Amino acid sequence: MKMKTATGLCAALAGVAVLASGPVAAQEDAPENAPESAQRSVHENGHENAGENAQENAEDRASAASPLTIGGAIRFNYVHKSWQDDYRSGFFGLDTARLDVNYDDGRMIGSAQYRYNRYPKGQGGYWQHFLHHGWGGVRFDDKSELHVGLDSNPFGLLPFASNNFYESIAFYAGFEDKYDLGVKYISRPGPVEWQLAFFPRDGGSYGGGGNTAGASNRYSYNIVKDDDEQGYGTGQTDSERNTLVGRVVWNLGPEGRHEFGFSGLTGEIDNGRGTDTRRHAGAVHYRGNYGRVNVMLQAMRYRYRTAHGPEQTYGGLDPNSFVLVGGFGYPFPVATAGDIHIANVSYDIPGRLGPFSQFKVYNDYSVLKKRSGAYRDSVQNVTGMSFAAGKWSFYADLMMGKHHPYMSPDFGGLAATSSEHQGFSRRINLQAGYYF
Repeated sequence: MKMKTATGLCAALAGVAVLASGPVAAQEDAPENAPESAQRSVHENGHENAGENAQENAEDRASAASPLTIGGAIRFNYVHKSWQDDYRSGFFGLDTARLDVNYDDGRMIGSAQYRYNRYPKGQGGYWQHFLHHGWGGVRFDDKSELHVGLDSNPFGLLPFASNNFYESIAFYAGFEDKYDLGVKYISRPGPVEWQLAFFPRDGGSYGGGGNTAGASNRYSYNIVKDDDEQGYGTGQTDSERNTLVGRVVWNLGPEGRHEFGFSGLTGEIDNGRGTDTRRHAGAVHYRGNYGRVNVMLQAMRYRYRTAHGPEQTYGGLDPNSFVLVGGFGYPFPVATAGDIHIANVSYDIPGRLGPFSQFKVYNDYSVLKKRSGAYRDSVQNVTGMSFAAGKWSFYADLMMGKHHPYMSPDFGGLAATSSEHQGFSRRINLQAGYYF
């Protein structure tokens, strides 16, 4: 009976991913009014290097409890943007409400999360909802796993290439914390670990307010169809198809404190006009633990080969020097070729301060060096702190950036940039989230 229930749940989760990922009509707004993007996922796919006895004891304890868990979170943000004259004192409002469902009976596994966002006027004054992830699967005797549904891409540093709430430039370019629809295999934990995934399609679009772009109402940043009202009016209709992603890492040193890895990605771009082209990406990455100090490094290169017509552009730009990438309600241009470099360092502060603990201070730096269109580099640096108190989690981030759709008034996204905004802009984000 237990196996039948688990199998049914996993099938339902995969079905939800397939059905919910279909397009839902909506409209869009401008990138500078887009919301706080990055949120830390409760469900991670990392493996711990525990011994067999410890794993067996954990499984015995888990079997005594219900394999089905239901939770969620609600988060609030205070935001101040240095370039936003209408909100000199910043603004405060709801960020996200979400529902989590997870299943694990030791053999059958599954996870799903649905989110609702509603942002104040300073952040665009709009709402949206979407499926963050939804998959079902099986854990084999050797602890390897097979997932089917809307699941994370095994590319680069995992589960995040960042410490802060907003993640890195790789997130906005579609290479960090990304979810697509397909099948993924995760190898057994050990000194060498690998993952391989195939995604026939992206995660789909969902619902949002009338001031959002329908194709961009989603969590993950994918290549999307442009929007005439809330986008750039280029007429581009690209989408991602048949993406193959692979990742391998070596865990070295005591307790695997040093992780070295390589990732690769290749897939099709369907331009909606009968022509398919390809996209490729590769990355080398390192994660190291030096006591209380943690380091993340990543270098990657990507290339999108597009087949845009001469009319599918704006501002006189080369139509094949950029693609439209969308998420959180709005699209923006991204250079079709570039290198992304990431360098992060963090320090875990021991002890407690009243009810607060788990203090971490960090500095996350990332840069996109564009290799098409003679576009200027996009830069992002975030200095901040995270901490917790019971079921509450907090972030305090000071962001500096330029030529970036979330950290400057530059509407060129991650491709063309305005000559009026050459310097760095500042953004402050203070967040409180309750997780249950």
